[in-house]
Amino acid sequence: MADKTNDPTIRQNNVAVLFGLQTDEDTPLALDPTQHAIPVEADSVSYGTPWTQEDSNEATGSYVAGAPLIVGQAVPISFKFRIKGAGAGIAYSATVKPPHHAVYQACGWRGLFTAAIAAAVATGGTATSVTLPAAFPGTARALLGMMLLIGAGTGAGAAAAVIDYSAGRVATLADSFTPPLDNTSSIAVPANWTYAQTSPSDAASRLVDHPAASCAIYRDGTLATFSGVRGTIALEGNSAKPGYATFTGTGIYQGKVDAAIPATIVIASHSAPMLVQGSDVSNAALLNRRKCRLSTWSLDPGSQLENIDDPNTPFGFGPGQITDRKSMLGVNPLATLVANRDTISDIGNGVVMPAMLRHGSQAGNRWALVVPRAQPVTLEAENRGKLMADKTTLQCLSTGKDAAGRDSDRILVFY
Repeated sequence: MADKTNDPTIRQNNVAVLFGLQTDEDTPLALDPTQHAIPVEADSVSYGTPWTQEDSNEATGSYVAGAPLIVGQAVPISFKFRIKGAGAGIAYSATVKPPHHAVYQACGWRGLFTAAIAAAVATGGTATSVTLPAAFPGTARALLGMMLLIGAGTGAGAAAAVIDYSAGRVATLADSFTPPLDNTSSIAVPANWTYAQTSPSDAASRLVDHPAASCAIYRDGTLATFSGVRGTIALEGNSAKPGYATFTGTGIYQGKVDAAIPATIVIASHSAPMLVQGSDVSNAALLNRRKCRLSTWSLDPGSQLENIDDPNTPFGFGPGQITDRKSMLGVNPLATLVANRDTISDIGNGVVMPAMLRHGSQAGNRWALVVPRAQPVTLEAENRGKLMADKTTLQCLSTGKDAAGRDSDRILVFY
């Protein structure tokens, strides 16, 4: 009699990902579908197996190869997602976070919540800075990477990115204002989450700054689980489109079973904000305080993940460890006159400049990538349709630690 056993196929896009931070790197987290589900691009989710093989070189007395060596490995995991905030009109708090908070953290981007600071009139300003009143913090770099909302007076309606902040409450900005900001400008800081990478100085701070995560991947009736997950995030985007982040990391295989996608799953499925100025006062893309008429942009984090040999584990590997990095920002503004932008001279002279990409305008679902100091290092001519563009790569440099001890080479802010 013919075998009529049902053998279901697995559909690629019927997938859900849960991702949550562990209390320590050795204890898997019990993931909750109502709390830990994250939105991802359906066709981007992939993972490997805990085994690989090495060919045997044993003599067998014939041309037939000996049995292969089956050895353990850290499992590669990757997925892509649209960068978005908590949702339009949702107020950030210490517990209300962007939906991919755990992913950023597991990639060494330590999150920091800052409560709103009510609007107050500045005590002075220039084209590229503003001096804030006593209601604002008197700690150096306390507002680094955040957005200042100008509600009235000179600059009204603008959202300006802070690229430096002094103990004297002087905020240096990625924007340039004409006329200059002054003592009529009313400034507020919205409640926000910022994410910046760190350079832990000891084992204790490494566990805080580089936490490990647990990950569960449901796919059309199956469930694969992993612990000790860490990785890197590369960012990219286009004009008038959302920004994307690609997570690439490793984890320790915990098993695979047959399991349906939970009916109780809760995913932040709202739209992601676009890189477009729209009706806002502030420009969406700035390079060296000038409009950057780019088509595409990217951030290669340059982060390295080192997988640790450890025989005291099921597969011979412990959780991956985040090491050094060299972050590179890529943009391709339209070519222009030398009088407007001379990137070749900037490269030769070691010029450094701020950069900012601002997505969206709705509170709770807007975010920006802020690079306080970027140094152009390469320039290539490229075609954008029938026009010429300057494909430019800039290295993100540090200005030192922020007030929370994080590095300042690039900052994500959700506000």
